[in-house]
Amino acid sequence: MDDLGRIEQALAAAFAGHPEGELVRAARYATLGGGHRWRGRMALLAGRLFRADADACTLPLAAAVEMMHAASLVLDDRPSMDNAATRRGKACVHLAFPEWAADLLPAFLVNQAYRTIAEAEAAPAECRIRALRLLGELGGELAAGQEMDLALARKKASEAELLACYARKSGALFAAALAGGACLCGADEAAVAALRAAGIRLGQAYQLLDDVADGPEEDGAYREAGRYTAYSLFGPENACARAEALLAEAARTFDGFGSAGDRLRELLDQMRGR
Repeated sequence: MDDLGRIEQALAAAFAGHPEGELVRAARYATLGGGHRWRGRMALLAGRLFRADADACTLPLAAAVEMMHAASLVLDDRPSMDNAATRRGKACVHLAFPEWAADLLPAFLVNQAYRTIAEAEAAPAECRIRALRLLGELGGELAAGQEMDLALARKKASEAELLACYARKSGALFAAALAGGACLCGADEAAVAALRAAGIRLGQAYQLLDDVADGPEEDGAYREAGRYTAYSLFGPENACARAEALLAEAARTFDGFGSAGDRLRELLDQMRGR
């Protein structure tokens, strides 16, 4: 089974012990069967930088960061934020399930993410505590980034403000995946810090490329609402150039790790061409 399959299996297992109902059905709907799993795959690959047998330690983290990502998307799609109708080719959670289920789901997913890591017995307890602290801190950064995004909707953001927003809103979970994988495999603080910084850069690059991929039509819709994306602030060519520089800087973090580092660089290449 490949990494995508392992992550999907771990996500399904995370909900298996809960009573069947609207909330668990909504959790499966929001997390299973879609997405590139960039963050989860990075968690697995980050662990392999330090241990050949890392997957038993890091697969729970891979599922956890995907649950937290799904929780952030459920919130981002709500009428009070982006007011989206579809996500990954199907109706958003708040349109497909009762309102109360959409309200509860992000909290359920975040709590399940923490539980999944806490119960990852293949990793030593002290490593799990490090990873949980990191995830808690970066989860707060993610929320702060969403707040920044909403605040920037009320004015024309500067380039620096937009990149700072993307560092938190998009970079936090990439950082949690890379640095968390290192934590669970016993990496030292210097390695964890380097991977965390690389994750922030990857998140910024990812969001810049996402803005360009959305193109002028979606950017125009945002501008009509008084919001700006990298497409209009930087221009598509400059946004892509900035993203490429950020990806290259992140990739240098993986130098010296042999074939395990090469696998992470290959994943970055896939992100470029998504």
